[in-house]
Amino acid sequence: MRSGNRGTRSAWTLGVVFVLLSSILILLMLGGCSDTSGPDESEGGDDPEPPEMVYVQHGTFTMGDGAAYCGGDEHWVTLTNDFYLGQHEVTNAEYAEALQWAYDQDPRLVTATSSSVRDAMDDSTEELLDLDDSDCEISFSGGVFTVDTGKEQHPVIEVTWFGAARYCDWLSMASGLDRAYDHDGDWPCNGHDPYGAEGYRLPTDAEWEYAAQYDDERIYPWGDQGPTPALANYGGNVGWTSPVGDYPDAPAALGLSDMAGNVWEWCNDWHECDLGDGAEQNPVGHQGAVYDRRVLRGGSWHIVFDSYMRCASRRRYYPDGSYYNGGFRVAKTVNP
Repeated sequence: MRSGNRGTRSAWTLGVVFVLLSSILILLMLGGCSDTSGPDESEGGDDPEPPEMVYVQHGTFTMGDGAAYCGGDEHWVTLTNDFYLGQHEVTNAEYAEALQWAYDQDPRLVTATSSSVRDAMDDSTEELLDLDDSDCEISFSGGVFTVDTGKEQHPVIEVTWFGAARYCDWLSMASGLDRAYDHDGDWPCNGHDPYGAEGYRLPTDAEWEYAAQYDDERIYPWGDQGPTPALANYGGNVGWTSPVGDYPDAPAALGLSDMAGNVWEWCNDWHECDLGDGAEQNPVGHQGAVYDRRVLRGGSWHIVFDSYMRCASRRRYYPDGSYYNGGFRVAKTVNP
């Protein structure tokens, strides 16, 4: 019996030791897993977060209002896809976060100096952000992008059309989506089918106007009343950009901010002033070398003409140009 007790105790002891060792091994394995749960610095740091977006249901509207600059041609336009649109213009903080992610990738997706950020994908070297301009509120030093103190929530400025499109691609890549833009030729969006793109992109000319006048074909995003300093940042009434969302959302039905004033907003389309009066479905704008400037929408803090604030007003600028009152917001098709 005593010999039997010793054997029982030995077996019991070995069992305890086995359980303890197994528990330690499991803890070590879990600890190892927790160390790799997120990207480290060699993988580019934290993925950039897409800006807040609002849902816009598809529909038909009259594009153009008969009076706006390059918006005089009135014609029916039908959008057959629901889409998301950035609730606000992309901010300095949002753009700098994505820039840092792109710079930290291996291989790097951008090249940067203290004076400029350039594309480094598809053999492109297009300038994305003019850091050398004194108006730019983002800077680069020692491998790090920083935003001027107090300007984090202001819209990014001095960004080219290429820089706006590239930001959309960074969001797509970080989210595991197919990027929308080819970075050569005329930078087509999804082979000239932006509505079918899986990833983030710039809104089409038609999508932007449809959202701005939603859903009663109003003259301005807030209604038919002309602009006032209480409704928008325009005409130098503030003297510079304002933080996004400082003014009442308009159109209120969608909860969009700064669709008029603050900064001009890049759209996907090449610009053509006369759009004609024929009905269109999912228009993408004209293509080809004869069109050398992209569409801008919404007016800005510096614009003194009320007419440029109209939902139907359409301006243009060279895609490789940047300036002190130009920015953008993003879009994405719901079910491409």
